[in-house]
Amino acid sequence: MAKELPYFKFEPNQWENGNIQMLSREDKGLFIDLCSMYWSRLGDLPLKLAIQKLCAGNATALNPLCDDKIIEILEGNIFIKFLSEQLNEFEDTSKQNSKNAKEGWEKRRKQKAESERNATASNPQCESYAIREDKIKEDKKRKEKIESDFVLFWDKYNKKQDSKKCKEKFFKLSDNERSKIFEVLDSYVLSTPDVKFRKNPLTWLNGGCWNDEVKQVQSQINNPAHNRRIS
Repeated sequence: MAKELPYFKFEPNQWENGNIQMLSREDKGLFIDLCSMYWSRLGDLPLKLAIQKLCAGNATALNPLCDDKIIEILEGNIFIKFLSEQLNEFEDTSKQNSKNAKEGWEKRRKQKAESERNATASNPQCESYAIREDKIKEDKKRKEKIESDFVLFWDKYNKKQDSKKCKEKFFKLSDNERSKIFEVLDSYVLSTPDVKFRKNPLTWLNGGCWNDEVKQVQSQINNPAHNRRIS
């Protein structure tokens, strides 16, 4: 049973002046039991279940309550009008409360968002903080990209010497310089298949050799005879 429905309303006046007073105490007690079971099941009470649990299987025990229209049997289910009205009233109230709560939450959310926007707009410190946060994120993203590029360079160059110094130098290069490195790196590595004849990677980076290599690779492309000698 939901906490919102711990009890139903019972008017003494209707009890004292209604048809129920014409019945026996046994029938009155059975009616109270029916009401409790009906309420706990939110109005879904099959006749067979009520007979089994409340009437010890006696199918005629409910006849006095039915004859005086205190309860009704509809499509195999027990119907108690005053309790069903209360259940319907509660359901309507619950839906309205849920709607009001949702609208109230949405209103508070918009007010909070508007308040935060106004606070940021009217407070230079907040705006400055937001700018710093964005810059920190951008710097972190850029650093991760350079880190990834260095790993790629290190694997492609494949001459594992002075790793730490190479990495420091690589980070000091401009984005344009790193871009040029990758334009010629594959060609340079192919032109020096014997690693021992490949320049030390730190020497290559410090000397800006990617600029020289661009010319050399282009020259090799334009000189078929040279290419044959390499092959």
